Amino acid sequence: MLLARKKINRIAKWFAIVLAAIFALSGVVLGVGSKTGNVFAGCAQSSSSGLSANSSFADRESYLKGQIKKNPNDTDSMLQLASLYAGDNVKRYKDAITWYQKYLAIDPKSPQSIEVRLDMGQTYVKMNDTASAIKIDTEATTVDPTDAQAFLELGDVAKGQQNQVAINAWNRYLQLTPNSPYASDIKAEIDTLSHPATAPSTTVPAATPTTGH
Repeated sequence: MLLARKKINRIAKWFAIVLAAIFALSGVVLGVGSKTGNVFAGCAQSSSSGLSANSSFADRESYLKGQIKKNPNDTDSMLQLASLYAGDNVKRYKDAITWYQKYLAIDPKSPQSIEVRLDMGQTYVKMNDTASAIKIDTEATTVDPTDAQAFLELGDVAKGQQNQVAINAWNRYLQLTPNSPYASDIKAEIDTLSHPATAPSTTVPAATPTTGH
């Protein structure tokens, strides 16, 4: 429930990042007021016509890799490439993880690194690797122990797998955001995890004594 809403917001966020990067360079892409013309036309030799909103996956991938080749510390392109691979229409999750890791190797402690770790966590969930998702989300909470979103997502990921981790994460979330619109739902989840239903005991009927003749 909570996870679905956050996933929608996160997809929208990365889509906005990609669009922002494209439109920020729109003047160059269109060759307006620039002697360089269309910078996308020759980047990584991806396409003679350049990139547009309708460019193929291959052209986008080639362009972003070209940007990183020119500047190995281009973390913006790394994140866009990771997001491209993690998309539900591409599903190259291992490649996405690789580029998230490359980003973190350059920028491991910034506020944005928290979001990168949470995105990695969601990618691991898509890969059905819950243990890695819990681990990377836990890292996110250590970068900034006051980041409520990190604790919220850690609880979501850990629930059903490492319940005590989920309980601790959600309790910390409630400490940081006691007036959260999710508060009542989270408290109910915590109560459920803290008091799991016990299986009813099975009573074996006593054997009826037999009498001999």
